[in-house]
Amino acid sequence: MTNPAQDQLRVGVFGGSGYIGAELLRYLSAHPSVSISWVTAHSRAGREIADVLPNLRGAVSGNFISQAEGEDGSSGVDVVFTALPHNESQDLVPRLVEANPELRLVDMAGDFRTNDPAGYEKYYGCEHTATDWLPRFVYGFTELQRDKLRGARLVANPGCFATGMLLALGPLAAAGRLQGDVCLLGLTGSSGSGNKPKQTTHHPERFSNVRSYKPLAHQHLLEVESFLGTVGGEDFSLQFVPQSGPFVRGIFTTVFTPGVGAGELEKIYAEAYGAESLVEVIEGSPDLRWVQGSARSWVGVGGEGDNGVVFTVIDNLGKGAASQGVQNMNLMCGLDETEGLRVAGGFV
Repeated sequence: MTNPAQDQLRVGVFGGSGYIGAELLRYLSAHPSVSISWVTAHSRAGREIADVLPNLRGAVSGNFISQAEGEDGSSGVDVVFTALPHNESQDLVPRLVEANPELRLVDMAGDFRTNDPAGYEKYYGCEHTATDWLPRFVYGFTELQRDKLRGARLVANPGCFATGMLLALGPLAAAGRLQGDVCLLGLTGSSGSGNKPKQTTHHPERFSNVRSYKPLAHQHLLEVESFLGTVGGEDFSLQFVPQSGPFVRGIFTTVFTPGVGAGELEKIYAEAYGAESLVEVIEGSPDLRWVQGSARSWVGVGGEGDNGVVFTVIDNLGKGAASQGVQNMNLMCGLDETEGLRVAGGFV
């Protein structure tokens, strides 16, 4: 693990061998106020972390442990990240927090992102078994939830597509300009599908190819619509079409805004993000490569006449998952929000 220093946060991670868990370890290992105490991996317990994740050699030492060992070790940490598959956190989290009531926890899965059990069952295909816990979680879209995140104990980290959408839709809703049918496209890299091989992520199938999946029915619509209703969105309907792209990391989201032109969009996003350290607003389209490997987000605006368009780019494993989790942890624990996250994205 990493060597603890005085006053560092002791952090444990459930599910450290998947893409999100591995990205979490990359950020946490470089965080000046964090010491990684233990990391679980169900199928790799007992194996050296650096053997499974060689990019972390010299940064994270020690072996993966079992989930049972992680539960036993939770009394000795300040913060826990649960980077488990959907439907597993709802079983673990209540047991974990009841045994350790002072624990701060960030859940990276979709189990606690909305207080809507029926919607969860519809989109995730299974019954939610911890419905009493849903209202206890703060939804962690950082830029619009800071006041609630400061000092919070339980945070549901947003999904990757949800984050890309909310970067565009959140300020529109807050400005009272989200209305009617809102059409969105989201193009994502192959890492968003996780590290278990399947035909749609197989390199010969994905390379030089684009395909759509779950059109108008992606599960992240549930959390986006729920959250927008709390920040000013009222009479609107989201028509979201996700697409898989021939690259590994990143999400490029396009939002069409009929009746809201480029000039008004520039004012809305300048007001929303002008003081942000990790969000840039530009005229025109950002490049996806600018955010890859980073915690940063870019928002671009354009349009013709009264019809506008908004583009957002994020790294799906960064702002769409791990780095936003660390950003939320910083707020939960009274740290500078950008600590451990001040790295620019790539250029080529």
